Amino acid sequence: MDLPLKRDPDLVEERLPVVVDGLRLRGGAYVPSDARGLVLLLHGIPSINPPDPDDAGYPGVARRLAAEGFAAAWVDMRAARSSPGYFSIKGWVRDATAALFAATSLQGVPGPAAIVGSSAGGAVATVVARQAPVAALALLAAPAAWVSFAGDPREGLRRITEDAGMAVAPEVVADPTAWATEFKEVSTELSIGRLTCPVLVVHSTDDDVVPVDHAKRIAERARRPELRILEGAGHQLRRDEMALDLVTDFLRRSLK
Repeated sequence: MDLPLKRDPDLVEERLPVVVDGLRLRGGAYVPSDARGLVLLLHGIPSINPPDPDDAGYPGVARRLAAEGFAAAWVDMRAARSSPGYFSIKGWVRDATAALFAATSLQGVPGPAAIVGSSAGGAVATVVARQAPVAALALLAAPAAWVSFAGDPREGLRRITEDAGMAVAPEVVADPTAWATEFKEVSTELSIGRLTCPVLVVHSTDDDVVPVDHAKRIAERARRPELRILEGAGHQLRRDEMALDLVTDFLRRSLK
């Protein structure tokens, strides 16, 4: 549920104009006066479970970061929530890249830019940071690799269509082999070593979706890592106050 925008004369709410592969994606941004930098938020694979009415979602996180002085943007990548299209992990990379450049084009948004990627969005963010000007990267509960998707195409397809409720192309339903192979290429641990920017890796000991050892694998391969392991924060770290405080502090130090 999107909370109403706070009445702040120094905070402007913008629509994020993202069109990729003919798809017009849903997105937005909050831009404070005299913003100190740009932050793009990337979500993970959604759930078909009913949304928590108290969860403000990624727009809520963006609003919080804007209150800290950052221009903060979010986007629903293809097939997620109200955005159209068929899901593919490489399609998400194209979506995120386009969202980053769309956010930088908004009035009042300065450089440098950072990406905060949650879960699958962390893997996508790492690949985007290889090919776009990114000054800092924060990964929340991100997977190092995609064993359950790339290793078993049919099971990966089931998890996307049934557990996540996302649509895939008819040809993928017929044969998901090539679709699943994309997960091997959009890999955090394969891409992270190529980045020269600082990388914050945050994970929880009780994450029941992505085991905590993935964070350690990512940090071992990153050139400039900051590894932070939390106790009892679960998988949805964007909803954890300590995790968000770590991200905010990291952004203050990285976006100067």
